[in-house]
Amino acid sequence: MSDNQTQNGNMTYALAQQSGSIQIDDAIKIYKRGKIEVVALRGLTCEFKAGEITVIMGPSGCGKTTLLNVIGGLDRLTSGRIFVNGVDIAQYTDREMEQYRRKKIGFVFQFMNLIPELTAEENILLPLELSKTLNKASKEFVNSLLDIVGLSERKTHRPDELSGGEQQRVSIAAALANNPDIILCDEPTGELDTASKRIIMELLHSVIKKFPEKTMIIVSHDPELKAIADRLYYIRDGAISHKFSKEELQALKKQSGEEQNIDFSMQSSDPSRAHEVALLELREIDHYVREKIDKIEKKLHPM
Repeated sequence: MSDNQTQNGNMTYALAQQSGSIQIDDAIKIYKRGKIEVVALRGLTCEFKAGEITVIMGPSGCGKTTLLNVIGGLDRLTSGRIFVNGVDIAQYTDREMEQYRRKKIGFVFQFMNLIPELTAEENILLPLELSKTLNKASKEFVNSLLDIVGLSERKTHRPDELSGGEQQRVSIAAALANNPDIILCDEPTGELDTASKRIIMELLHSVIKKFPEKTMIIVSHDPELKAIADRLYYIRDGAISHKFSKEELQALKKQSGEEQNIDFSMQSSDPSRAHEVALLELREIDHYVREKIDKIEKKLHPM
């Protein structure tokens, strides 16, 4: 190993040791489908920090959900490293990974995955029961979560008695029930109407402000989620195509004087960067539209 490689490795490890830090280093993920290999992540490198909301965007099939899954321990890298608070979880045994998922990760999905027979409160308590950590203190914490998500008066209602936005609020509270360090959200507003989406956006923003020791990562196609982002990554073909740091986003928000509905891609103080990013975003939209057209044409005109 060269001196430069050693220095870079030491720097990566030092960054990863910071509290609440997640450092992805040269992540490669290859799926095998028969004799065909699909490369989902191509040497992807990025970082996430506690107290921040990182939004990840990009076209379908770009690797967003794969990245979320390897951070959450639902899948493993083909090669590369994932440092979480200084520990490379890529080296975990299956049992260690199970414990990591159970204790460190909270998942919020597009489809809420609530148990229809259970009340809102029982759905939130379920992760505690599964991890055998249900006690008086944890029950009190769940009650506080019901207050935070604004459902104290709806806690005895079952999912079919709740609106889509209310169901997603239950899902967010359930993700927080085990008090995880990392909250992973996969299209959390994808199934919601405009009013419910705004409520969920405000809730996610308030959660990270109330629990600044946590790290929140959101993958989405929804451009409005940029408004609550502290850090923004765009992925294309399994790698980071462009990004905005916390400092850049803060500067853009300060320039605009707004916290909502900011088109970050077109607000850069550097015209050449703004044009470059705008072109990349247009290409991503074009890729997404073409993909949809191909799918519809295949349905209309099957081979």
